[in-house]
Amino acid sequence: MAPSGGPGDSAVSQLLGGILDAVRAGTGYAGVLRADRGRGRSTALWSLRAGARRLDPTMSVLWCSGSGGVGPEVPAGVGSAGVGSDGVGGGAGSVHRVGELLRRGPVLVLVDDVHLAAAETAAKLGHLGCRATGTGLGVVLTAPTGAPLHPDLERLPETVLPDPGEPEVRALLADRSDRTPPAVVAELLALCAAHPLVLREFLPTLDDVQLCGAAPLPRRATLGPRSMRLFSGPWTELPERTRRWLLVLALGNDNLATCVRAAQRLGLGLDELAPAEAAGVLRTDRGGTVTWGSPLSRISVAQAATLAETTRAYRALAEVSSARTEPVDHPRWLARALAASSADPEADSGQDQVALADAIVALAIDGRLLEGYELAREAEAVATADAARRQRYRVLAAGLCWLAGYGEHSLELLDQLPSQLPSADVHASAVVLRWVIQGLRDSWPTGQGVLELNPDPSGTHAAPGYAGQAARSLGTALLAGWETLPAESLSGTLVALRELFARYPEPRPGMAAALAKVVAGDNDLDTGERSALLAVSWWVHHDDALYPKAWPPPLLPVYLGDESGYARQFTELLRTRHVRAARSTRALLLLKLATAQSALGHWPHALRNAASSRELARDMGLWALHTDALTLAAWVCAARGDEDGCLALIGSAYRQEGRRPAGGEPRMVQWTLGLLGLSMSRPGEAYQRLRPLHQEPVESPQHLAIRRLCTADFVEAAVQARQYDAAARSVAEFAAWVDGGAAEWARLDLARCRALTGEEGAEQWHLRALEHLGPVGRLATSARAELSFGSWLRRRKRYQEARSHLRLAQQYFDRLGAASWRERAHAELRAAGEATTHSAGVAAALTAQEWQIARLAAEGRSNREIGDRLALSPRTVGYHLYKIFPKLDITSRTQLPLALRELEGAE
Repeated sequence: MAPSGGPGDSAVSQLLGGILDAVRAGTGYAGVLRADRGRGRSTALWSLRAGARRLDPTMSVLWCSGSGGVGPEVPAGVGSAGVGSDGVGGGAGSVHRVGELLRRGPVLVLVDDVHLAAAETAAKLGHLGCRATGTGLGVVLTAPTGAPLHPDLERLPETVLPDPGEPEVRALLADRSDRTPPAVVAELLALCAAHPLVLREFLPTLDDVQLCGAAPLPRRATLGPRSMRLFSGPWTELPERTRRWLLVLALGNDNLATCVRAAQRLGLGLDELAPAEAAGVLRTDRGGTVTWGSPLSRISVAQAATLAETTRAYRALAEVSSARTEPVDHPRWLARALAASSADPEADSGQDQVALADAIVALAIDGRLLEGYELAREAEAVATADAARRQRYRVLAAGLCWLAGYGEHSLELLDQLPSQLPSADVHASAVVLRWVIQGLRDSWPTGQGVLELNPDPSGTHAAPGYAGQAARSLGTALLAGWETLPAESLSGTLVALRELFARYPEPRPGMAAALAKVVAGDNDLDTGERSALLAVSWWVHHDDALYPKAWPPPLLPVYLGDESGYARQFTELLRTRHVRAARSTRALLLLKLATAQSALGHWPHALRNAASSRELARDMGLWALHTDALTLAAWVCAARGDEDGCLALIGSAYRQEGRRPAGGEPRMVQWTLGLLGLSMSRPGEAYQRLRPLHQEPVESPQHLAIRRLCTADFVEAAVQARQYDAAARSVAEFAAWVDGGAAEWARLDLARCRALTGEEGAEQWHLRALEHLGPVGRLATSARAELSFGSWLRRRKRYQEARSHLRLAQQYFDRLGAASWRERAHAELRAAGEATTHSAGVAAALTAQEWQIARLAAEGRSNREIGDRLALSPRTVGYHLYKIFPKLDITSRTQLPLALRELEGAE
């Protein structure tokens, strides 16, 4: 960690680099570096010495400790040509040598623990410090925070030594640094309280899998021998009963009242805590809060305790609390207290199994997933005599690990299990977990594996909560099949689901019937069935936070026409503690929310959430989920008419092939490219892109849902491309489905299709479509319906009627940021006789993408932020702004807001 003082260095390196620069430049330096014990004072002096050797071989270095010995981390007498090592005071040398050395070149005097220096030496050092200004002399002294100094040294300026940062950690990691991502480095600094000594001893205990971020780090740092001596020193000499008090506080929480009751249970009085407060180990306030002098002191107390001492303390904490008063910590304490008995094959395991399960659930609900994971691994380790229990805890640990974002490690845990677990529900949990990881990383499983999953083939399992887990399993099987298999192939899974609910109550009445309908391609669900599906999008059991849940497919709420309700639920879930902690769940929910928002026309929010989803997915290696998020963002860009952004996102999505059907483009990509053709006024291209969706055999319920959702786009493209027969066939098929019962949006789209094909009574079909706009609530559909009717009226020279619809369409497209559609509406409005100005011509001169960039820049966003939003490089954004400014007759981005307001007002 030699200093360099460069702008990319840590605060420590910059401080030390500045000292060396001052000495080399002849301006001099004198000061005292303050830091707590073990916070790197000696390391800082060693770094200065190494930096002096590297930067200036002519610089002389004098090093010693205040007590007269050589610094503990620097060997005595080490030197090179022109670099000496000598003591200052204490008989090891004398300060008068400094004058002689200064005649040869710069001199650096380094004194560790100067508060221990003899009075005579301290006075000489103070005198040296006063002489340093304007010379090549550096006097760098260190002392612990708060330690008193000799009066002659108090005149010197003091600097608190900054805590280590990422550069110091990477220096300690050495050849493992390149494989350690910044997020892991930040977590290491937090675990070790940025303490150099603790970091130095803790890092070697971690393996490469943990350091690369593929497996969780421990929830608590393990202190090495020197760290233990450092942090246990303040309390090891305290009375034995005080030390027992400290253990209760170390294992408890910050609620002093609970810990006091637990200590009293162990026969300890509150006055016996006073020696610890007097020693500065911790303090308490009148509000009942305990504050440790250092979190590492707390760790040292817990780490030094024996198993028997720890068990007694946990038992006392559990006995004085309850699940009502301490909903998270009570089950955790109880589980820890019973951990020792779990290893006894003769012990009754029922109580500890319940306690462990309750503790893990409570931790997961509170968002402490990795604490729950560690508890499950501990439970697995002590269940040496019961293979079934061991396997159950292993699967539970793998699930929590996956939720926290460590999919590869979760699979490693599952790979160590037998291929067929004796417990049916545990086996089903393991299979589902594999499927979810595989489905979001590569692609959902296909074939017989999906069809044969039955969590309870014997039909006799009756464990508490089993029905919920079985329903989750079968729901996941249906989701996998919904994307990959023909609907008729899923009949066996649906039969298993019905049989399950013949033996156990449904999580929500109507759930099985609703699932059967959506798998069959229907969306005309009654109110109860819609409520049941909405409820099971997150299930309804107290232990839901433990299990991965993939239902529903992101597109299904849009297909059902319930995207608004699902968007509210997804938003609420994303605010909960357990989802905020569960990175994989959050990534999936963000995609689902973005999909619902894209249908509603909340496109800025949809793009932002899709970007967040794909960032999380990329960090976790969930490439199929990453691709789906890219494809959704591409769909929004296509709907807006942002061709460059759409094609860039699709190009990135194509790098992951997991969900591409054999011999063709993914179905969602086909729709996206067809929609892009429509937005860019290229109907022939749009027709060719959408035709396979409507003419090829239906592969899966998902394919059928996409076909129906894009029917209006296909019919519009076919009519504009003069493919009237294809349009008529598509309308006929769509009408047969809608007439049999369909959601409101489908009735709206059918009216639009019939109006587009010019059927008799086209005006009535246009008006009927407008009647459905309010209940459906999809802004982009409303805008296109208004544009279609306004254009129809304009072509019939009903200009006054046309203008009201065309103005509304223009306003809607403006809100959507759909510049190409807005320009089309604006052109129709001008053709209908709307008054225009020169500014309108300027507006028309801006391309769709230029409109987007100009608006985002006017909002104050940087080129990088605009590029992230539109999938462009910052340089490309700058180039577009360079072209926009002359068109608007402005010279800087600060003029953009006014220019755009004037432009839009003139229109």
